[in-house]
Amino acid sequence: MTKGCISFSCTSLALVFVVGCGESSVKIAAQGDIIVTELMPNLGDGEPQWLELHNTTEAPINLGKCEISNTQKQKFSITDNIIVEPQDYIVIASGGLNDKALPQALTQAEFNYQTDSFELLESGGISLSCNGELIDKMTYKVDAPTIAASARSWQLEPGSTNAKENDNEEKWCYTIMIKKHMYGDRRFATPGKASPICESVMPYISYNDQKPVLIEGIDWDATLKVAEAEFAMELSTSELPIWAIRDQIVTPEVAAKIAILYFDNIEMLYGTAPFTRLDWNHAVWHFSWAISNLYRNGDIAVKKELQIAYEDAIKRPETLERFTYMAIDHIRNDVVVMGDVHTPAHNRMKQLIVAPGNPEYLQSYDEYLENQRSPFVLKSIHVLYTVKTFFSKIL
Repeated sequence: MTKGCISFSCTSLALVFVVGCGESSVKIAAQGDIIVTELMPNLGDGEPQWLELHNTTEAPINLGKCEISNTQKQKFSITDNIIVEPQDYIVIASGGLNDKALPQALTQAEFNYQTDSFELLESGGISLSCNGELIDKMTYKVDAPTIAASARSWQLEPGSTNAKENDNEEKWCYTIMIKKHMYGDRRFATPGKASPICESVMPYISYNDQKPVLIEGIDWDATLKVAEAEFAMELSTSELPIWAIRDQIVTPEVAAKIAILYFDNIEMLYGTAPFTRLDWNHAVWHFSWAISNLYRNGDIAVKKELQIAYEDAIKRPETLERFTYMAIDHIRNDVVVMGDVHTPAHNRMKQLIVAPGNPEYLQSYDEYLENQRSPFVLKSIHVLYTVKTFFSKIL
C-alpha cells in the first residue's frame, strides 16, 4: 500500500488531495517501473471512473514530482511523496463513488484517492512522467457507443503487466462491473487488485459488420418451424429462435413470415413466467432487437415487409420494467449490435437454427424435436436454478 504524504495540484482538473505523512522509501520511478493496468473511462454523469497504476518492480517507488496527463492536455502533478509498494497497485478514482451508485463488485474495492474533478475521457491516451522522464503511456478507446461497452472497465491481462505489453491492444479486455454474473467470476472489474483471467466479455460480438456473423446453409422453412414451436410453448425464451437469426440476410418472403410471428406473439411474451434469469422484459427486448436488426440490415424489399413491425419494435423499450436503456441502445442506436454477445447465447443459438451440412447447427426440424426440452425438464431446471440462487445469496 502507500505511505508518506501526498497532494495533487491540477492545471485543468482542479484536483487537490492531502494524505497523512509517514516515512517514505526512496526509489524514483524509471521507465517501465510504474504502468497503467486498469481504467474506467468517464462514460456518463455520476458514473464511477478510475485509473489503476501498478509497481512492476521489487522495490518501493516514490511518485513524488510525477505527472499524469492525457491526450486532451489535462494533467495533474504529484507535488509531495506517494509510495507504491513492490508489486502493489494504487487507484485514483472519481465520480459516483458511493455505495448507492457503485455496482456490487466495487462497493468493497479499495480506492486510494478519490476526487470529483479527475477525468478519464472516453478515448485518448494516458501518460505518467517523473522528473521529466516518460515512465509509461498507453492509449485506449471505447470501441462502440453501446451499453455493452459503456458498462465495462478496461484492464490488462495477467502475465502482461509490463510497459511493453500494455502498449499492445490485444492484451487488454473489457470486464463486467458486477461480480456475480452469468460470465462467472473471471471477468469482473478489480481496481486496486491483480486482474483475473482476461477473456472477451462478448466474444462473438460485431458492430455494424454483418459478414462475421453470417451462417451458411440455413433452412429457413425448418428454422421458422422451430420458432413456431417455441412460441407455442409460451415461454420467456420463446423469442430466441428469431433473435438467433436476427443478423442474417433474409428474403422478403422470410421477412414477411417473421413480421407475422412478431405480431402474433409479442403481446404474449408480456405474460410469460421467468425461466432462470430470463423474464418477459428480456424476451420483449430481444424480440424487438431482432426485428430492428433484420430491418436495418435488410434491403428495400425486406424493409417493406418489416416496416410496420419495426415501427412497433422501436417503441417497446419504454414498456419494460427492466433493461429499458439497454434495449434502447440495441434497438435504436446508430450502431447495429450483431453476434451472440456471450457464450450461453452462442450455444443456445446452435440448438435453434437448422442448417443442414453445417455441423455446428441442427440438421433438421426432427432433430430439434428429438432434443426439445419437455415442460417437466424446463420446470426442473428453473427450480434448481432458483434453489442455487437462493443459497448463493445467503452463503
